[in-house]
Amino acid sequence: MNQSDQSPNRGVKPDPEERAAEAFVKRRSVGWNADDESRHGQALQDPEFAAAASKIERVWEGIGQNANRPEFLTLREQALARARRANRRRWMLPWTQAQSTWGRAAAAASIAFTVGVIWQLSPYGFRPGVYQTDVGEQRVIELADHSRIVLDSNTKIRATLSADARIIEITRGQAQFSVTHDLTRPFKVIAGDHTIVAVGTVFTVEYADQTVHVAMMEGKVAVLTVPIVAAPNTIELIAGEELRFARDGHATVTPKADIEAVTAWREGKVIFHSEPLGEAVRRLNRYSKVQLQIDGTELSHLSVSGVFEAGDSRTFADAIQAYLPVTADYSQSDTIKLRMK
Repeated sequence: MNQSDQSPNRGVKPDPEERAAEAFVKRRSVGWNADDESRHGQALQDPEFAAAASKIERVWEGIGQNANRPEFLTLREQALARARRANRRRWMLPWTQAQSTWGRAAAAASIAFTVGVIWQLSPYGFRPGVYQTDVGEQRVIELADHSRIVLDSNTKIRATLSADARIIEITRGQAQFSVTHDLTRPFKVIAGDHTIVAVGTVFTVEYADQTVHVAMMEGKVAVLTVPIVAAPNTIELIAGEELRFARDGHATVTPKADIEAVTAWREGKVIFHSEPLGEAVRRLNRYSKVQLQIDGTELSHLSVSGVFEAGDSRTFADAIQAYLPVTADYSQSDTIKLRMK
């Protein structure tokens, strides 16, 4: 190596992958012309640059073929965040956070696409919003990306939309999500210790008493345990399936779920199929200010089936008395106590 190559005045040569990623963006822009293509051909004479450019093309194709896989959704989100920082520094930062050659290439490919589109067209910054419903109320919310959320009674969520992701945290209750397709911004619903990742789909999530219930109407989601790591263990759900997490984290998947029962609340109904009375009471209490109260653990395990009006606690109590060894105490205006006969 001669002395001129070591001169500090020559500066630091950009990383080949960063140069290749920038070229990937420019080649797909409207202003790219024959002269640009000629210069790009000359740049490909550099073996390191050519290898980086080829790798980005291969990985980007692989990402397109596996666009809905949860590991790629997570990787794209990380890459978008890096794109924001990289753009500010004019692509002069080294890849210090990448953990593997594959990770660096995939991140570079993601940056190449998203910097040219998302950075220029989408406003950055977070737009948080807290939405909630009272007892007996339903509410429809349309987010800035045109995704729709229907909140069930006594439900509270926090929505945060950024250029990197769309994140909804359920504090309590139940909601149905109709997600607008956007591969560049994963749609995440956080319920307790679990995260549901979607692209374009329709599903419901219920979070109550440290339990989580996910049911699929359309499309596919991946359910991850937080915190999300580089290669998380996931459970994938498709239309017609449901997943329940118990308090201890045990997961149960039902391949052919009763979606009509799951979504009955949209029509003001609550449907039970051989459900423990304790669980039925918990669900019904969400819809009425007149609360049902069970006296004794033995009673809570009795099985209940039927279709009931959401919020009509008295009719439910009347039916329970007629079909089960139960008596109802209506002496208090805001509470109906259920006891064994």
